[in-house]
Amino acid sequence: MNEKTSPSHYKFGGVEVIEITQHLNFLLGNCVKYCARAGRKDGEDILDDPYKARWYLNKQIDIEETLRGGQENETEAPSSTQHTP
Repeated sequence: MNEKTSPSHYKFGGVEVIEITQHLNFLLGNCVKYCARAGRKDGEDILDDPYKARWYLNKQIDIEETLRGGQENETEAPSSTQHTP
């Protein structure tokens, strides 16, 4: 595979992040993806990806809490000043 279809910021040793995330739902898969590449993508601030991962994790938590019938810890959607995916 080439750098466009298999970028180095998604590789760790002999494992690519997609080999893990393909077994997760969309929200948790994106959370793992952004955690894994944090600080590894050229030109991005090291905090960009953790902010994105947090947004996806908070969204998953909100969904699970709603399915259980209540919001234990409310989270807000990112505002225009916060980092979003």
